[in-house]
Amino acid sequence: MGAWSYGVFDDDTAYDALDDLKASQEIIADMEKYFDVVIEAKYVGYDEGHYALVSAAVIDSVFNETQYRCDDEDYLKWIRTLKSFDFAPLRRKAIAAIDAVLSDSSELKELWRENKELYSAWEEDKISIRERLG
Repeated sequence: MGAWSYGVFDDDTAYDALDDLKASQEIIADMEKYFDVVIEAKYVGYDEGHYALVSAAVIDSVFNETQYRCDDEDYLKWIRTLKSFDFAPLRRKAIAAIDAVLSDSSELKELWRENKELYSAWEEDKISIRERLG
């Protein structure tokens, strides 16, 4: 696991997901795909879980102006460019995707559960995103 803390953007794979979203020509369609993959999965893989969580965090930043600790210095500037997009139809899927990542059929949850020190903070961080989107 390439994580250095429990936040959404505290993992190398999260930055891969963010880079892919920033390069996307169809961001809404891509986010929906990332959500659908984890919602429909019998077992949520590590990478897929990150792509869904990063997508949910981006929507949270757009709707609620939530400021995440993010090493991408252009993140907030990029978020402002997304204000014209209608992400509202994705909110329910984002919530369902977060639930899938927090389920017992999730590689991310399995790995984080092994970290006795930070697991609760990791889980609460994701629950707070879900609550803000709800």
